[in-house]
Amino acid sequence: MIFDILLRHAMFVGVHTFLGVITVTVVTTLISFFFVLGVLVFVHELGHFLVAKKAGIRVEQFSLGYPPKAVGVTIGETEYCLSWVPLGGYVKVAGMADFGHETSKGEPWEFQSQPRWIQMSVMAAGPAMNFLLAFLLILGVRLGAGEYAFMASTRVGRVEATSSLHAAGLLSGDRILTVGGEPVTDWEELSSALESRSGQAVTVEVERGADWLSLDVLLDQKSGLEPYIPAGVGTVLPGNPAEGIGLKSGDRIVGVDGVVVSQWFEMSREISARPNQEFELQWVRDRVEMSAMITPRSEEVDGKTVGRIGIGMPMDRVPVPFGKAVTRSGTEMVRLSTAIFGFVKRLVSGQESGRSLAGPVAIAQMAGQSAEQGWEQLFSFMALLSVNLAVLNLLPIPMLDGGHLAILTVEAIIRRELSARQKEVLQQMGFAFLLVLMIYVTFSDILRIFG
Repeated sequence: MIFDILLRHAMFVGVHTFLGVITVTVVTTLISFFFVLGVLVFVHELGHFLVAKKAGIRVEQFSLGYPPKAVGVTIGETEYCLSWVPLGGYVKVAGMADFGHETSKGEPWEFQSQPRWIQMSVMAAGPAMNFLLAFLLILGVRLGAGEYAFMASTRVGRVEATSSLHAAGLLSGDRILTVGGEPVTDWEELSSALESRSGQAVTVEVERGADWLSLDVLLDQKSGLEPYIPAGVGTVLPGNPAEGIGLKSGDRIVGVDGVVVSQWFEMSREISARPNQEFELQWVRDRVEMSAMITPRSEEVDGKTVGRIGIGMPMDRVPVPFGKAVTRSGTEMVRLSTAIFGFVKRLVSGQESGRSLAGPVAIAQMAGQSAEQGWEQLFSFMALLSVNLAVLNLLPIPMLDGGHLAILTVEAIIRRELSARQKEVLQQMGFAFLLVLMIYVTFSDILRIFG
């Protein structure tokens, strides 16, 4: 049973927010790519391996990498090896092949000799392990890095004018206490409560200064809310105007060209509107008010010229309790999986362009960019990619795990096995489809990178 990463484990993700100018070194990109891909493929194949061994199926070879073989060692009935092409991996079990067919001798340790539910368990184990890996990565990031301080509150920052909550009287700076009688203590709980009651008439209790108010509102599908993020300076990027006037991490910006600001979006809006225009910036450092003249550099964003001074948001963290981290990691897994299934559905129905897919070149670029941003971004990217791998391997395409599961399901319904020739034709069709798809997305990656 060969699982070829170049074809069978192709991982495609939407690239609208990831791709940009290549800013990472080739070495970082390659190391990050092979690390991410190696871990995901190893875990996937380990799932097939463990379930096959548990079921008494003979595993003839477990390879990290694709032939030709570099080194190998045989332990018991299995040869464990490293192969020269580091773009995939495979598990070879007795009595089965992904491409073409292998004659079954009817031995009790062969794949084809097992009940269908065991065969299906072996095939489903790879995607299941990728789902598990993604969950553990998300959980590890939450426990290791904590959550952003502004997400630990329900204080409202921005309220869209078209939002039903705005129409009901919710204001920036309000702190939401309950939604439909359900207490909410942080932004994730608030978002979940609003989403679950979409389209319903509810009462929202808020704290405004010293007052408690009750707002009756028919909730929209989208809340139109953003958390309260103070207009603080998190990072100062070297070589930018902010560094030139002496801004430092921890400073709190209070005025842009005479406009009083207290939130990040207010400050960003005012600075963005002044590309290449000199103005006075006011900020507070250790309770001391300071100011200087500054000229934002211009930058093209979505066809518009905006101003940038080179600062990042304040990213203070607070710890997350273990129980809450587990629950929310599970919720995030469901959200990611649903989003990817939705993307595939839109792709098949023609609502999404094939140009939104990313192939190996784009994935390598994303891995390199994530690595440059630190372990949190890299592990988060790995989790996203692991869910992609799990979901897409469940699609009913021959050569994929989902294709094998579909064939086994058909055989269970018709109460007989498909002939070796029928399976071979299906595998060849799947091979051709995946090969064409891989060529297409790789070519699209190259065109995208070079504009």
